[in-house]
Amino acid sequence: MKIRHFIITSFIFLLCASFVNAEEAVWNDTFGYGYGWDIAVDGDGNSYVTGGSKDVITLKYSPNGTRLWNSTLDFGATSERGNSIALDESGNAYVTGRGNDNFVTIKYAPNGTILWNNSYDYMGSSDGGNSIALDNDGNAYVTGDGKGGYHFYCIVLKYAPNGTLLWNSSLTLDDTHGWKIALDDSGNAYVTGDGDRSILTAKYAPNGTILWDNNYPCGSSTMSTVGEDIALDNSGNAYVAGIGNTGVSGDYLYITLKYAPNGTLLWNRTVDLGGYDQAFGIEVDALGNAYVTGCVDNGVTSDIMTIKYAPNGTQEWNRSVDYNGQDSGQDIALDESGNAYVTGYITDSSGQQVFVIKYSPNGSELWNSTCIYWYYSYGISIALDDSGNAYVTGSIPGYEIATVKFGIPVDETAPEVTINTLEKSYNTTSIVINVTATDLNLDSVIAEINGTENITLENISGNYVNSTYEFSEGLNTLKIYANDTSGNVNSSENISFIVDTTNPELRIETSNVSNTSELTINVTATDNIWLNYTNISIVDNSGNLVNSTLNETNGTYMINLSVPADGIYNISATSFDMVGNTNKTEAITLNVDENAPVVTINTLEKSYNTTSIVINVTATDLNLDSVIAEINGTENITLENISGYFVNSTYEFSEGLNTLKIYANDSFEHINSNENITFRIDLNLPVITVNIEDGKYFNNGSNVLNFTVDEDYIDSVTAFNGSTEILLNNSTGNYLNSVALNEGIYNITIRINDTAGNIDTENLSFTVDTSAPVVAINNPVNGTTFTTSSVSINVSANDSLSNVSSVVAQIGSIKNVTLSFDGKYYTGSTGSLSNGNYEIKIIANDLVGNINSNETVNITVAVPSSSSSRSGSSHSSSSEVSDDIESDSIRDSVSDSDVVYGNSADQEYAGELKENLYDSEDYEISGDTIIVGGPESNALANRYDSEFDVSISNDYPGENRGVIQVMKVQDNSGKVIQSYTVIYIAGSDRLGTQTALEYFKTLDELPDEPITVKWTANGPVVVE
Repeated sequence: MKIRHFIITSFIFLLCASFVNAEEAVWNDTFGYGYGWDIAVDGDGNSYVTGGSKDVITLKYSPNGTRLWNSTLDFGATSERGNSIALDESGNAYVTGRGNDNFVTIKYAPNGTILWNNSYDYMGSSDGGNSIALDNDGNAYVTGDGKGGYHFYCIVLKYAPNGTLLWNSSLTLDDTHGWKIALDDSGNAYVTGDGDRSILTAKYAPNGTILWDNNYPCGSSTMSTVGEDIALDNSGNAYVAGIGNTGVSGDYLYITLKYAPNGTLLWNRTVDLGGYDQAFGIEVDALGNAYVTGCVDNGVTSDIMTIKYAPNGTQEWNRSVDYNGQDSGQDIALDESGNAYVTGYITDSSGQQVFVIKYSPNGSELWNSTCIYWYYSYGISIALDDSGNAYVTGSIPGYEIATVKFGIPVDETAPEVTINTLEKSYNTTSIVINVTATDLNLDSVIAEINGTENITLENISGNYVNSTYEFSEGLNTLKIYANDTSGNVNSSENISFIVDTTNPELRIETSNVSNTSELTINVTATDNIWLNYTNISIVDNSGNLVNSTLNETNGTYMINLSVPADGIYNISATSFDMVGNTNKTEAITLNVDENAPVVTINTLEKSYNTTSIVINVTATDLNLDSVIAEINGTENITLENISGYFVNSTYEFSEGLNTLKIYANDSFEHINSNENITFRIDLNLPVITVNIEDGKYFNNGSNVLNFTVDEDYIDSVTAFNGSTEILLNNSTGNYLNSVALNEGIYNITIRINDTAGNIDTENLSFTVDTSAPVVAINNPVNGTTFTTSSVSINVSANDSLSNVSSVVAQIGSIKNVTLSFDGKYYTGSTGSLSNGNYEIKIIANDLVGNINSNETVNITVAVPSSSSSRSGSSHSSSSEVSDDIESDSIRDSVSDSDVVYGNSADQEYAGELKENLYDSEDYEISGDTIIVGGPESNALANRYDSEFDVSISNDYPGENRGVIQVMKVQDNSGKVIQSYTVIYIAGSDRLGTQTALEYFKTLDELPDEPITVKWTANGPVVVE
């Protein structure tokens, strides 16, 4: 049995099969689930395997790999297996292993019948047999371990050939295991394993008495120390291979021990490379030399290490196998000559593979071989037959039991022979004989020629050849004899062939000139042995094949071949005999012309705007004689050949319709007069008359473009707006745009081409505007109630194409007010309105008559009654002051003041205070004054703006905002100093000024400080 105590992780295997050197995998087989743990071979070469993982599996194979029988035993547990197998001289197989946590030992007859099946229960759990051996009487000795309480104990059992348990023995030392057992010729049993973290070795007498037991301590008690394998020499010395440690984590030892028959430790040997160094298998030859295999480790990869020790412990040699991966020797076997066979696994780029290597007694590598099932495959146990074939069992991925036989197959097959490159006929006597012959043990390849002469062929680069033999002309025979070292002969390949070295005889005859495309050729072709065929071919002047024919006639004959067109052709013939001899004639040049010239009139159009027209004609013919142009049926001129074209550029044609006909003649009197053309000379330009005014505005895009054309031979009329073409329709006689034009500014170019190429163009511009102006009423706001009789109007109106022409405010049915444009807004006033509700409609027109009258607002005028305040006032107010001002104080201030404006808008706003107004130009303050408008438009404001607390600009006090402020101005021009009140009402824009005026009317008295107001939807409000 081969149970391996791996310190490092083992790999299971992959793919199948790679072979090296003479030995190879003769056969392989997989079965069941689990591992193949042990293998044995009987005298007939049958191999027996035991293993498994879930059941105890035992297999028997014939020498050729046929599975003779298989046995699977289930003892009721999930983890069961056969661990070791041994054979007696009758071919019975004894297996021990684990079944349902008991020792199980089974004896099979050679045909697979179970003769007996015994279980042994030590103390109830986790028992199992690990190794089995047979004595000369057929008694079976089993070692393993049994569990009692928390400890394991090394167990040894002995069964009689009939299955009777003769005795059992256990070591009293805690935590011991029996891993391997061997017997000497006296029936003494030697067991190795582990005991209390040491290598255990014990010897039992045939009656079960423990003669001695030794524990070889090695390193730390917390790290693995175990005896893996044991072997005996003829003197009863016991050799143990196992694993020790140094006490340093990860540093294990490759250990070999030798004990005398009395248990004395004769010597020990250790290999320590600082990593996971382990000895797994050991065998001893007839001279007492010990062969050990295992692995050594450098911390990254491991190598197979095999060592031979002399009986005194001297190391004779060591050999390592390194495939740069995880490599390990798992078991070793010796043949009668002392050759050592090691199995295990190696890892290279192909994966982990089953590996077998054979060493001679002096350590020379005789061969090695691999078998790859898949990644992570390995061999666990090895056995030999009498012929030196190696049998290995192990496992592959999927936990299948794998079994492989390595050896040299018996050669009963004759060599395979192929005669290469020999044809049925040859045109040389120096023929290379080339033969492929394949056989594992090929001896010689001989060629028998014409049944009378034999020559041995030479192996050159894998082919067997002879290139010096001269064959005779005529029929020859060749037969091949291929022999291998096993005496197998292949003489089935033979061939017959002809040797012919004489060329055929060949000649052809035909005319050099032909006025027909059907050609007649006389041919004479002969060969003294066997004419194959003659190829008669015609090629054109460029070397292109135009026609050919094959003829197999041996003699004289006539053939007909045609050519596709007039031209110069070369006719030749080539004859071939059956062996490839050829004869080719000189080419015969032949001129073929059966057609009139081909004529093309170039560049002549239907119309021209010049009388100087170049006549240009292409005329092709092999034998062209002349090209003549007939003009208007009355005049002929001969055209001149210039650079391949026949031309005349001096003739002046008449205006109007002209005709041209071409006559082309060749030397065979073929004439082509089919080409003629009619064309017109037109020297007058077309005339375009535009029927619309340039720069005009249109409020409809239909029929905007309107023009006429005076031309009899029109080729094209187009109109483009920039790069965009405008489609035209002239069904009315005038050219009109056929699709209504979109809004926009158009810059039109009209172009006419007549058929002679005369051109006229006209340019015009116009604008299409179909949209009414866009209107927004800024003031008044819809739904507002005003307490003044007059309301200011502010409107935004624009038209992007034809501009706004007028904006009118329709005040109900009372009146229309034309609004003034101040550069940004259209503004005005309703004038004085009576109390009531009013609809104000804005009517905006653009230059092409588009009207927008959709914008309206509704307002209410509700001026409160002021009779009580007026009647009680001690001041008289002028009747010209606006009725909107209720405060007597403010009315008196307005009445006593000159109101000065700057522009027409400000004048309109100022008119809401009083009727009498003054223009700011050249105005000098000579009394109380009201300034309406800011310094931009009012000259008086411009002079006094900086003297007020708040200076007015376009940016301050801001959009739609105005300021009311008052100051005193002294007049020192007279003898009496005068002081006047100046009221300044202005905003950053017109709505701001208007807002300040509206708020001023509501004051009770003049303010002491400036008041800033802004316009809102509810009227003016003070800015806090």
